[in-house]
Amino acid sequence: MSSPNIVSVEKFEVLPSNQPSDNTYSFRGGNPIITLTVPAQAKFLRPSSVRINGVLRVQTSAGVLPDCNNLKAGGATEITVNPRVGIHSVLQNVVLSSEATNQSLESIRQYGRLVSSLLSSSHSSDDYMSEKSVVALMNGVQQSTDNLLGNEVAFSIPLYCGLLQGGNPIPLSVNGINGLTINLELASDQQVLKGANAGDANGAFYQLKDISLSGDLLVPDDAGVQALSVPGSGAFVYNSYSSLYSVINSGDATQTYNLANSNVLSITHNFLPVSHSNTYAQDGFTNGELLNTNGAGTVYNAPTTLKKVSFSRGGVKLAYDYELDVENNSVEDRPETQVNIAYLNAFKAEKALTRLLNQKSLLNYGGADALPYSDTSIAGSANKQNGLSVDNGVRNFGVGLALDRVSDVGMNFKGQSYATRIQSTLDGKSPNAVFTYVKAKNILQYSPNGVMVMN
Repeated sequence: MSSPNIVSVEKFEVLPSNQPSDNTYSFRGGNPIITLTVPAQAKFLRPSSVRINGVLRVQTSAGVLPDCNNLKAGGATEITVNPRVGIHSVLQNVVLSSEATNQSLESIRQYGRLVSSLLSSSHSSDDYMSEKSVVALMNGVQQSTDNLLGNEVAFSIPLYCGLLQGGNPIPLSVNGINGLTINLELASDQQVLKGANAGDANGAFYQLKDISLSGDLLVPDDAGVQALSVPGSGAFVYNSYSSLYSVINSGDATQTYNLANSNVLSITHNFLPVSHSNTYAQDGFTNGELLNTNGAGTVYNAPTTLKKVSFSRGGVKLAYDYELDVENNSVEDRPETQVNIAYLNAFKAEKALTRLLNQKSLLNYGGADALPYSDTSIAGSANKQNGLSVDNGVRNFGVGLALDRVSDVGMNFKGQSYATRIQSTLDGKSPNAVFTYVKAKNILQYSPNGVMVMN
């Protein structure tokens, strides 16, 4: 599709098509699905302008707002959210589809965990303390983020989907996606909230209200409008994220995935003990290392020692002709540099890694490094930085790699399996969930008969 000649920009705001009578969405209340639709029209959608707007209200088990003076750890109404994910944590699944044909364009499960990795790898603590704290209820510091929950708080967030993060305008007409529908599935209260008092009695819960979708519509000239209004055939390219779920429970684990995509750009994995998901007792959005846990799901050992990581395609080493050996770094509680760089490069080119949460003061360094914070609650960690917030040194850890930083075309995995081998000191009794996110290039083909996505 040729570049449109844009003559004006229109601002739009639409309300959900399934708005409840009380204007409130709630997982507990039985309204966990939000459907927002931009109708088909002879205009283009500016993807970078799209925002989900609304108001968040967190309530104690008694159905009242928490006391701001007692929200922090140990307080009388301790209820917290992840300070690096904020309001994004309420979105469990995000699905984008054609409004006219219901053809799925992009589907992301466990969306909050993707955001946790993506933002931590592309934003600094300054970004969190400024812009993110205003629009997304997260500023990277646990107590400051928690203080926002003492009131009903407005938010306005982008969706970190491949389709909406692209730079090219999206045609909404019959010569394009034929309208856009966004379906948002809310996460459980236990996944979003945590804290000593979040799970008492009937448990704390959250509500969303005044939800809307806003953005910019680009209006072409008369010739452009006419071209968009007449059904035709064509195609355009866009990126998308897809997600996979698996479990690792062995000190030497090889996991094989069928990606079934011919243009894979990057693959990332982050980890969470299975027992830490959907519980008020744990933060379900941390990006820490593999952990050994006891039956109650609490950490009884320091994070496992990561020994080696390798990737393969069809049984042949992928990206690196060698194993990423980081055992010495891991034993000494220092960054597993080879693995970390490969992982961060999957989100942004290594030479452009200037704003992220992997800086020295935010990692659990040991040895003779400066130790502004310490946590003795974990066995053997009295001289290491560990914690639950940016200022206490939580990790931004993961495994992954970029597959095409040169041509940006991607790698073909149709008929070829993708596999990871992770060697660590997992004890075989501590299952850890592996959340895998695949970024790929897709081709949307449209015709008078409808739309079809090629990958």
